[in-house]
Amino acid sequence: MKTIGIIGGMGPLATADLFRKIILCTAAQADQEHVPILIDNNTAIPDRTAAIRGEGPSPVPELLRSARRLMQGGADVLIMGCNTAHYFLPAMLPQLTVPFLSMIDAAAQHCAARGLSCVGLLASAGTCASGIYQKALARYGIRLVEPDLQQQQVLQDVIYYGVKAGDASYDVRAFRQTLQAMRAAGAGQFILGCTELPIAVQRYGVEESFIDATEVLAAAAVSFAGARCAAPLDRKPAA
Repeated sequence: MKTIGIIGGMGPLATADLFRKIILCTAAQADQEHVPILIDNNTAIPDRTAAIRGEGPSPVPELLRSARRLMQGGADVLIMGCNTAHYFLPAMLPQLTVPFLSMIDAAAQHCAARGLSCVGLLASAGTCASGIYQKALARYGIRLVEPDLQQQQVLQDVIYYGVKAGDASYDVRAFRQTLQAMRAAGAGQFILGCTELPIAVQRYGVEESFIDATEVLAAAAVSFAGARCAAPLDRKPAA
């Protein structure tokens, strides 16, 4: 099997969640049937949202530093445990000598395979502003319900002050209200477009019709590596 290299540290808990989901997505009955994985938990990567807003340094040098360490270590394919970081992928690709699997493209393909016509985007302010999901979903004719600026701040707070800060008692009432408002605007399902958000909805007990981009990427990486997926993700949503 091919070895997967994870550019991680964005944040560490989200990196661990991606690693865990790769394991859970693999149909293996022995250690030897699992995919070899290398993780570079690079916590020195600058904040991606701040960089997109022009308020901080570019993360590209540190992203490439992680990529090179992984390639030198034997990674046959690279993935990133951060949606927002994919905005910088065009600057990275010319420096990579192995394939890269995009979480954004995988999530958009997954939505198209399920026949979805309209989804809501739950993501960091940087991801929303970057347009990466908008472009990917538009290729499949899928309408996107985006959070407004106030709702983006609500999501940003859950990500930074809830999950990243390790606050197990974070108040998610505003988050639930955001989901209700976006559903009223037409969102049939919601893409968890930040790798902290799958952790948030589980930790804080938020129930909705979610598409976990981390899980979708994990399944795509398992298949690319040559292993068999334990749980196909192309099933249609329940009525």
